[in-house]
Amino acid sequence: MRSSPQISEEIKPWLFAAPAALIFLVVLVYPMVYSIYLSLFQWNGVSSTKVFVGFGNYIELFTDNRVFWIAFKNNVIWVLLSVTVPTGIGLALALVLNTGFAGTALFRSVFYFPAILSMSIVGLIWSWIYHPTLGLLNQTLHALGWTWLELHWLSNPRIALYSVFVSAAWHNAGLPMLLFLAGLQTIPKECIEAARIDGATRAQIMRFVTIPLLRETTLIVIAITAINSLKVYDIIYVMTYGGPANQTQVLGTWMYFLTYNQNEVGLGTAIAVILFVMTMLFAVPYARYMARDQ
Repeated sequence: MRSSPQISEEIKPWLFAAPAALIFLVVLVYPMVYSIYLSLFQWNGVSSTKVFVGFGNYIELFTDNRVFWIAFKNNVIWVLLSVTVPTGIGLALALVLNTGFAGTALFRSVFYFPAILSMSIVGLIWSWIYHPTLGLLNQTLHALGWTWLELHWLSNPRIALYSVFVSAAWHNAGLPMLLFLAGLQTIPKECIEAARIDGATRAQIMRFVTIPLLRETTLIVIAITAINSLKVYDIIYVMTYGGPANQTQVLGTWMYFLTYNQNEVGLGTAIAVILFVMTMLFAVPYARYMARDQ
């Protein structure tokens, strides 16, 4: 009776890793490499001929595409707001929930509920809230007699982006809340008690004990939030479609419009590559920090 061939112990790990590596190459690496390739051509996405322009698409974006710079500026604003507002709200909610008052579990679920909704659904909900005549916000302001605050929230170029951001913050505060709450529950109670015995006030305990011990959690929250906010697309597409007058365009939506509305595949994929580089600026330091910490 023949014995089955034995697999070398050195080869086994590679065999186990091969399926995951193949999926990684097909789903992530190949599309990225192909996007870089397409960004070097002028192509409408339909014809069989592509015109090689080298870095021409990048040069055009940086020197002759006004909307690109509006989108880039809005992306930077969005990231800065995202790493401060939802993070701050999440921390505040976590601190309240960590006190263990009656009904904590219920309120935790209520506060986290928006995070389980898709951004498209959130956009539809808040589009109704912001409706200039039938929306909940303006109706409430009118009932209170604050008619001077009744605005066209999504069609005013000066406030449209920030109006959309409020709806995104409502959605995004849930995850930081859970992460901060988990971090707070890992802080040894002995540290808090020792500070109280030494006469520290609540504000001093927060500043000198709680916040320093939440450093790693804060870095994780900021990194995740920054990476996710760079990829913003769906909620802006649903609520404003990049308007009014392109004032709410971000790189994700402008990439879509260039690629599918204007058939400028080269320019669209060039923006995709730029977004990838911007994401790596956050992802690589975060990955290195986590690897070093482990």
